[in-house]
Amino acid sequence: MRPGPDPKATRWIAIRVGLIGLLFLAGFGGLAWRAVQLQVVQRDKLSSEARDQYLRQFVLKPRRGVVTDRAGVLLAGSADAESVFVDPEGLADRSASMARALRPLAAALGLDWRALGRNVERGSRFVWAKRRISPAEAGAVRRLAMPGVGLVAENRRYYPKVTLAGQLLGVTGDEGSGLDGVELALDDLLRGEPTRVPSLRDGAGRLALPDAPGSARGREGARVELTIDQGLQLVAERALASAVRGSHALSGVAVALDPATGEVLAMASDPPVNPNAQRTGRELRNRAVTDAFEPGSTMKTFTIAGALDRAVLRPTDAIDCTPGYTVGGHVIHDHMAFGWIGPAKVLAASSNVGAARIGARLGKQRLSEVLAAFGFGERTGVDLPGERRGQLPFPRADITLATQSFGQGLTATPLQVVIAMGAIANGGVLMRPLLVKRVLDPADGSVLDQARPTPVRRVVSATAAATVARWLIGVVEDPDGTGHRARSDGWRVAGKTGTAQKPDPVTGGYSADRHFSSFVGFAPAEAPRVVIGVFIDEPKGESYGGEVAAPPFREIAEYALRMLGVPPQGPPAATAGPAGASSMARVARAAVRHPAAPAPAPGADAEPESPTPPPVEVAARRGAHATGNVAVPALGGLPARAAVRTLEALDLGADLTGSGLVVSQAPPPGRVVERGARVKITLAPPG
Repeated sequence: MRPGPDPKATRWIAIRVGLIGLLFLAGFGGLAWRAVQLQVVQRDKLSSEARDQYLRQFVLKPRRGVVTDRAGVLLAGSADAESVFVDPEGLADRSASMARALRPLAAALGLDWRALGRNVERGSRFVWAKRRISPAEAGAVRRLAMPGVGLVAENRRYYPKVTLAGQLLGVTGDEGSGLDGVELALDDLLRGEPTRVPSLRDGAGRLALPDAPGSARGREGARVELTIDQGLQLVAERALASAVRGSHALSGVAVALDPATGEVLAMASDPPVNPNAQRTGRELRNRAVTDAFEPGSTMKTFTIAGALDRAVLRPTDAIDCTPGYTVGGHVIHDHMAFGWIGPAKVLAASSNVGAARIGARLGKQRLSEVLAAFGFGERTGVDLPGERRGQLPFPRADITLATQSFGQGLTATPLQVVIAMGAIANGGVLMRPLLVKRVLDPADGSVLDQARPTPVRRVVSATAAATVARWLIGVVEDPDGTGHRARSDGWRVAGKTGTAQKPDPVTGGYSADRHFSSFVGFAPAEAPRVVIGVFIDEPKGESYGGEVAAPPFREIAEYALRMLGVPPQGPPAATAGPAGASSMARVARAAVRHPAAPAPAPGADAEPESPTPPPVEVAARRGAHATGNVAVPALGGLPARAAVRTLEALDLGADLTGSGLVVSQAPPPGRVVERGARVKITLAPPG
C-alpha cells in the first residue's frame, strides 16, 4: 500500500498557494486602486495634462492701430515684417566656433559675426538674431538655407513721414508696446487685443491650426486722429530748424494751437529725430513739455493782465521807468531809458522796470495767484509722458516779486506759455490743450471717443484780456516795439518777445552769454485763430527774442492763417492799434490826465494807492494848458471827431490828415508827452 501525502508538505503547498493568491489579490487590488485613482480621482488633472501634450494656444499678436493727423494723413502705421532666430542645437557645423558658423548669417544681416556668436552661445534653444528685417535681408537669409536658422512673421511699426513730429509721436519697443510720446500716452488704445487660437501639435512638435484665424482687422488697435495738421507741422519744423541753425542755438521748440478750442495744431522740436531708426536718447524727448525754462519777458503779458483785472492798474496810468530801479538792494535796468510811459508802452518796449513796478502794485500774494491762474506751476493736462509742471515759488523777497513780474525766478514749459497766451487771445478763458481729435474703431470707422473743448477757468476778465491784446499789437507795430520782425504783410499780429538770461550752475547767478529767447503771439489780432510760440535755446550772437524767434513765428503764422482760410487784411496800420475800433473807443474814452508822480513802493504786499489823481474837469483846463505829463491814448479805429475829443480831454492837440477812421498816429500810444503837445493823426476811409 502506497504511503499517503505528507501532511507537512501539503500544508506548505497550501500556504504557498495562499501567499501567491494574496500577492495576486494585492496586485489586482493595487491595479484596481490605481485605475480608480487614474480614472476617477485624478481624471480631470490627467485629462488636462494629456490635452496639454497635443493642444496649444497659438497667440496672434494684434496689429497696432494707426495714428493720423487731423485730416487723416498717416503718421504712424504697422506693416508685416520677419525676424530671424537661431537654434544652436540645429546648426549643421557645430565643430567650429559658434561665431564662425554664423558668419554667413551675420553678413546677410549686416551684423558683427563675433557679437552674434557671443549672443547665441549665451542663449538656449531660441535666440533672436535680428528682428523686423527688411524684405531684402529676409530673401538673403532664405537663400542661405542654414539649418538651425529660421524666420518668424511679426509686425513692424513705421513712420512714413520720417522725422515729421518725431518727438511727438514717440517710438515702440521690440514687443510692440509704446515707449515714448503719443505711442506711450495712447498705448492702451493703439496696441489692440491679442487673440488666442486653438491648435494641435503633432509628434514632430509642429503646430497645425484646425481653423483659420480670424481677420487681423478684428485684432487691430484703435485708429487715433490727432489734432495736429501735418502741413503746418512741416512748416513749423522747417522754420524752427532754420532759426536754430541760423543762430547756432542748442535747440528750439515751436507750438501752435487754436485758442478757442485748445487743439494743438503743431508741436515741433529741434534737433529732429527719426523714430524709424532712433529708439533711445535725449533726442526723443518732446521739449515742448519736458523742458522748463525761465521764460523772461513774455511773462509781462500776464503780470499786466492780472494788474488790470485786479484794478491796480489803469490803461492811462503812467509808469515811472526811470533807469536804475532799486529793489531790496538790487538794481533793475532796462535796455534803454524810458522815463514815464504808459502800460501799453511797457509791453511794447518790454520794460523790466515798468513790469517790476506793476508787479509791486499787485503784491506778492496776488502776483502768485495771477500766474497760477494762467496755469504756471501745474501740468497742462495734455497727457504726454514726461510733462513737467514748472516751478512757481512764492515770491517771499521783494526782489523775487520784481523778477517774477518780468519772467525770471520761475520756470515754465513752452506749452504752458503758449496756453497762457491763448487765454489772452480767448477773452481771458484758459483752455485745456487737446492732442487727440478722435478715436475710431478700425473695423467699421465708428467714433469711439471724440475730444471736446474744455475750459479750465476764467483767468482775467474779457475787458482786461481785450486791453492787453490791443497793447500786444504795439509790440509788433510800435516803432519802438521789440517784435517788429513778427509783423505780417497780410494780417495784424499781437505778441510778446522774451529774452531771459539762463542761470549759471557754477556761480549761482545768471550767465551773461546764455539766453532763452522766444516770441509768443496770436493772429489775426482782432479775431485770433491761432496762437504760436517759438522758443530758441542759447542762440549765439544776436539773442533777443524779437530777432531770432519772431521771424519763424511770422512764417508759421502766415501759413496757419492761409490753411485756416483767413482772408488777408492788407498791410497793417502803423500803430499799436486796437483789436477793433469799438473796443479802442472804449479805452480812449476812459483816458484821464496823469501828472508825473512817484511810483508805488516796490514790493508792497498791500494794494498801493494809485498814483493817478482824480481827473480834472475838462472845462477847467480848456484855453490854458496845465503843466505836467500825460500818456498818449490809443486812437486807432476812431472817427476823426472822437479822436479829437479824446485828445482835447487830455490837453493834447490834433493835426489831421485825410478823412475817415484813424489808421496811424504819432507819437504812438503809451508815449508820455507834455500837455499841449500835438498828435499827428492819419485818417482813411473804412474797409
